[in-house]
Amino acid sequence: MVGAHLACLAALETGVSAIALKVAGIAYLLRAFGVTAGYHRLLAHAAFKAGRPTQFVLSLLGALATQGGPLWWVSHHRNHHRYTDSRQDLHSPRQRGFWYSHIGWMWDQASFETAATNVKELYRLPEIKALQRYYPLLILAQALGFYGLGALLAYHFPDSGTSGAQMLVWGFIISTVCLWHATFMVNSVCHVWGKRSYTTDDASTNNPLVAFLTLGEGWHNNHHKFAYSARHGLEWWQIDLTYLGLRCLETVGLVADLRLPRKVAAT
Repeated sequence: MVGAHLACLAALETGVSAIALKVAGIAYLLRAFGVTAGYHRLLAHAAFKAGRPTQFVLSLLGALATQGGPLWWVSHHRNHHRYTDSRQDLHSPRQRGFWYSHIGWMWDQASFETAATNVKELYRLPEIKALQRYYPLLILAQALGFYGLGALLAYHFPDSGTSGAQMLVWGFIISTVCLWHATFMVNSVCHVWGKRSYTTDDASTNNPLVAFLTLGEGWHNNHHKFAYSARHGLEWWQIDLTYLGLRCLETVGLVADLRLPRKVAAT
């Protein structure tokens, strides 16, 4: 993680191009959707139904976000809901401070553990277990893929102004680090700053900036009130791009049974 942050400085050497920025933006959005729709709303909370091919693709996108394998991620997230803002919540700013909750918890020995007992149903899926087992190789292959893309573009379209190294830095490293911090803000910012629409047994808040950066995850107080909901932005003005994406997938038959709170389903 430290190396990835330092590697962002390589952009001073590689420079930047329009195509590198576009690829970085697309990579950010696709992998963010994998985390929010795949890891979070599907695997962790079963907020909608999807066939195993669709579930695998969404989980693969989540794994490519470089935020841990699916079994590890879901296990920690379920623990977060079980122990929110208590001493057993590994990333609670109310217990250990803002920066620890944001990123410092990843250096805690407890962060390397996976409580298999709370993800038993996922262990029955060989494709999800494979994503966990081969997660390091997947990340390496992804990095090589970005480098290869940049090299191919430089060879076939020299006027594009990109290169293998530039695409690796912008398409993979910088977009990954940006997505890290956006996701981590749900743990830190959304338990400190924001508004509380609902009374819950924790300090969760709704934060529009975090919602924008995370495709809807920043409506965190809504989520803690209705953890089963496929939609986090419950008011008409609370934009939830993940939910809109799920509605599109529902239209073409790739997902179904999007669960909603009764008050929202009735409107």
